[in-house]
Amino acid sequence: MKKTIKHTIAASSLLLMLNVLQTNAQVVPTTSGVNLFCQGSDLDLGTPPANTEWIVRYSSTETTTPTTTLVLTDNSIPAADLETGYYYISTVGNAANPEICESDMATVPVYVFAPLTVDFDAEDYCIEDAGDQTFTADLTTTDAYTTYAYQWFTVNGGVETAIVGATSATYTPDPDINPNTTTTYRLKAGYSVGSLTYCSSAEDHEVTVLPKPSTPTITIGGGATGETL
Repeated sequence: MKKTIKHTIAASSLLLMLNVLQTNAQVVPTTSGVNLFCQGSDLDLGTPPANTEWIVRYSSTETTTPTTTLVLTDNSIPAADLETGYYYISTVGNAANPEICESDMATVPVYVFAPLTVDFDAEDYCIEDAGDQTFTADLTTTDAYTTYAYQWFTVNGGVETAIVGATSATYTPDPDINPNTTTTYRLKAGYSVGSLTYCSSAEDHEVTVLPKPSTPTITIGGGATGETL
């Protein structure tokens, strides 16, 4: 009997813990049904059903009782007000139709990516060092999500060409590039969620392969002078 009571208490505690965790869950880019936005974008709800208007409430964590009500601008949540969290959206009769009751709330999880700054380390190099070159991505962001996708390109006349297989944070240039050749390299990177990339940014650098100088002509002076004894 005591074991049964203990098991029941343990099961109840586990269910309570799971309910608390679920209730307080925060939105991440992999949350089921999440809507992903780049910082600076509005969330457009479109036109509400006839004779109604939108009511939008917000909570940073999942809840059944959101208390923050947002003011819309032309049926949109302005970029300045859009945050990561849960939006609870319902309709109610507009001023001309006050008899229409408020609908149930739809739950809309939203994640807003912070801006991503892309750069990479790449400098001109001598032809004899061609086999030792590696370009390395340098990404800067305040976002907590740190799964990225990369693609390296060459750019010629403004036209970019993806380098096949160059999809990691580092890239090794072709060691057989001729001396005195200048190549524009481009790195694009963004947040990787599933099979897609979001809120990407890019950076270009020109890199020149420097020729090996010819053997210098050296005239030695200051040596000992021979004499006849």
